[in-house]
This record gives sequence, C-alpha cells and structure tokens, in this order.
Amino acid sequence: MLETQDVAQPVVGRAGLYASVTKTVEALQYAYLRSPNHAAAARARGVLAQLRKYSSRTPEQQPLALEEILLLLEPPLEERELGKGTTLSPSEKAAFHALVAFGIHMQSATSEAHVSTHSFGWACGRMYAIRESGSIKPRFDAMLLARDEASRMVQLRSLITLLRSSKLAFHYGYFASDLRVLLQTSTTQGDASRRQGVLLRWGRDFAAGASFRPKKS
Repeated sequence: MLETQDVAQPVVGRAGLYASVTKTVEALQYAYLRSPNHAAAARARGVLAQLRKYSSRTPEQQPLALEEILLLLEPPLEERELGKGTTLSPSEKAAFHALVAFGIHMQSATSEAHVSTHSFGWACGRMYAIRESGSIKPRFDAMLLARDEASRMVQLRSLITLLRSSKLAFHYGYFASDLRVLLQTSTTQGDASRRQGVLLRWGRDFAAGASFRPKKS
C-alpha cells in the first residue's frame, strides 16, 4: 500500500482527456485485478496485451491502433479534442501514449498501476530511493532532456517497465494531461512555457518522491 503524499498536480478539468483516460484505466484495472466476472477479466487481459503491441510504432503509423484506442476510451474524448483531417491532435496522441504505457505497466501485474495519490514524477523518485540502481536518475533526466517525442517516449516506457517491477503506481489521468502539453508542437512562447512547466514539476515531484519517508504507525 502506497503512502499518500502532497505533490503539486496539474490544473485540469474533470472532463475530456483527463476523465477519459482516468475512467478507462480504472475500469481495465478493476476488471484485470478484481472482477469476479471471468469474461470481463479475460477481455481486460486481451485489451492490455493489445495495447502493449502498439508500443512498437507511433500512432501516425498505426491508424487501426488509434481507432481502437479512441473506441476504448469511456467516456470518449470531447469533439474539440479530436484531430482534423490527417493530423492527430495532442489529446489523441496523449491518450495513445498513456494507454500504451498503462498496458506495459499492467503486464503480469498483481497490484495497481493507476492510483489517485501519486504523480508520475513522484513514483519515479520513490523508485530511485528504494532501488539499488544508479541508472534510474540518469534515465529520468534523459527523459526530461529529450529533444523530440520519439526519444521521450522511449525513455518513458523504459521507466514504466522499471516502475512495474517495483510495484509503484501513479495517476494516469494526470499523466495523460501532462503528455498532451508536452506533445503540443506549437512554437508560441505560451506553449513552450507550459511544456517547460510540466518538466519542472516532474523534476520537483521526483525530488519529493526520493525524499519521502513513510509515516510510522
């Protein structure tokens, strides 16, 4: 059982991408770990396995994968969050990457991958504190410093795999909301500032997780 901690969270609404990803992963996680309905559990296992297969290529290279993920989201993305024509929206990309990461995180899982109490950065910092590995902070730093989407996603998925083996969870709705900001391709000063703000908060949360000490009962 993870301890609750105070970590700065992004300001997000309770609809759209945040709600879509949060409720979707909650439903999959419940079906996979706790559902007494064998058919529902089997379906969840199949969905999670399929999500992992999508990690080999970008969403732009997998039209069917994007379609399946958009259909999986319940509630669905709001119309304003959908892309136009041949271009994917940041919300579509964020939903894709968040759910693929969740599929990786849940592989052979016996505990939750999604919790409401911890951010992604905090979970990584906690992992750094409890694992005897000198590679975690360099991996996290490389992810923060990545210059393009492909490099950042490779580093993120590597960290997700390590979090899975450490049985550490985080909030996937907030994670998706942060990814949407990072995936904005606009070069305006405002968007650049928001992207930098997400990375700064992830670094701060990492430090908070690394220095966290569970309260003695």
